[in-house]
Amino acid sequence: MQRNSGGPTHSGTSLITRPLIFYSFTVLLLSLGGALLYAVWVNWRFGGQSLQHQYLYVVPIIVPFFAYLLERSERIRLATITGLAIDFLVVGTSMMRVIGNVPYISGHTLFLSYAILGPASRVTRITASLVMLEVIYLKYFVWHDPITSSSGIVLGAIAAVTARRFGRKIETEDRLAA
Repeated sequence: MQRNSGGPTHSGTSLITRPLIFYSFTVLLLSLGGALLYAVWVNWRFGGQSLQHQYLYVVPIIVPFFAYLLERSERIRLATITGLAIDFLVVGTSMMRVIGNVPYISGHTLFLSYAILGPASRVTRITASLVMLEVIYLKYFVWHDPITSSSGIVLGAIAAVTARRFGRKIETEDRLAA
């Protein structure tokens, strides 16, 4: 965050402005743009193959993931080591599902439940909730996979509660006024 150079306002406090990239509308547009770019790349990279799985399952999660990354980059100074470690474990485990084999955990439900219940922005929560509805439908009713999805939801919820409790530095009145 940056303070304005105009000095104190009429109430004696300084105005705090945010860079344009962190406004909710901008985050949403960038997140949608990231998903669109991935869809274009996948189409170019795997053009001759069936891309239904990519379009229905992978492209949607990019929106809340990108929003989450933007939000975390704005608030990284407010996170404790514990909060950063939890973020790393959740995101790392979720990403390992893409490139490796992490048994019994859905990376999608792990990340999405963490993004919905954890310390996240409104854009991240709303987009993660919408994608979670789709993932739950696909996992439980289309693919009949209750094990990995349920374990991802439970572990994501535990991580979110832990991050909410221990993940942010406590700001005192003196630090806020400085």
